Amino acid sequence: MVQFRAVFLKRTVLVLAVVVAIPYLRGPLYDFPAETAFAGAELLNPYAALTDPWQRANLHAHGRVWSGLTNGRQPDAEIVRAYESLGYSVAGVSNYQRIATDDGVPTMPLYEHGYNLGKRHQLAIGARQVSWFDFPLWQTRSHQQFVIHRVAETADLVALAHPAARDAYTTADLRQLTGYHLMEVVNGPFLFEESWDAALSAGRAVWALANDDTHDLTDPRRTAVAWTMINAPSASASDIVDALRAGRAYAVSRTNEIASAVETVLGTVTVDNDTIEVTCEGEPSTFIFIGQNGVVRKSVKEALAATYTFGHDDTYIRTVIRSPRTAMFLNPVLRHPGGERPPLVARVDVGGTWRLRAGLVLAGATLALLFRDRRRPVPALPPRQVLAPADRKTA
Repeated sequence: MVQFRAVFLKRTVLVLAVVVAIPYLRGPLYDFPAETAFAGAELLNPYAALTDPWQRANLHAHGRVWSGLTNGRQPDAEIVRAYESLGYSVAGVSNYQRIATDDGVPTMPLYEHGYNLGKRHQLAIGARQVSWFDFPLWQTRSHQQFVIHRVAETADLVALAHPAARDAYTTADLRQLTGYHLMEVVNGPFLFEESWDAALSAGRAVWALANDDTHDLTDPRRTAVAWTMINAPSASASDIVDALRAGRAYAVSRTNEIASAVETVLGTVTVDNDTIEVTCEGEPSTFIFIGQNGVVRKSVKEALAATYTFGHDDTYIRTVIRSPRTAMFLNPVLRHPGGERPPLVARVDVGGTWRLRAGLVLAGATLALLFRDRRRPVPALPPRQVLAPADRKTA
């Protein structure tokens, strides 16, 4: 019996190892484009064509699905009603590996992708179907890139969720990865400006999102504390996707530093020659202009408008507006050479990929040999005499 259990345990471990290894056999190696700061004589202003109205959106909230395994407390429909009652025109429900619109919930088609130990998750916005592929244990940078590409195949936009939570994506990763369009610069009460500046400083044109990431509407730290203002003509999925892709949005974090009945909002962002002018509507606020590597270039306090003039070393400038109630994180104005800027794309290293796969197969074969049954041969015993010899004398 003991021997049977040992054999069963070995075979179970081997089967689990094979199941876990299968995704890693599929994952290719990538060549990543060089880190190249934005450059050029022209300035790209994502807010150049603002129109009314603005849509207030939360694109990251969890309902009760998968029998409660994902910790969502309320049904999806209740989440939508709650956010709409708070004045949101886009009440997104982004359950893990589940598109709420497929269940008839009146929201945008999106979901949160990822079931790995490192909390490397992505928001699939404008999702057409769920991508089930992931690397459940460790992830190299090439693994991360492959997952981003897989999610992008069935979604209009890919956003990195809570990028630095549990060190999911390091700043070195974000300087190399490509193919994602957005990043959660604000996730509930947490800010990820360092992650955003790492990507921008390496020439990755990534726009900002702010979301609650709530799992419980009764949690005040996770409900209506972060949102994205989107300059779109309607709250339809296509209009929201178009505006987010173009960068006509900004991320908002509620701070409540000072009690105020007025909500300060973005006014305009204009560029004249090399000078940016940013205005807000509401109460006087602090304007902070931030550039390459997250360095603060200029601050203006107690104002409704502020300007900054690009210097020769400035590759991008993003603005943070700190009002009495909120902090607003504007998408950057970027240097570019004019015309259509070709996207940076990580490409598969075919030769390296097949060498890697061959090595994994060899390692798997070695593991199988180590775990194979090694039963010791049982020595043959001499025949046991059952009947007494016929010539034996008995009493």
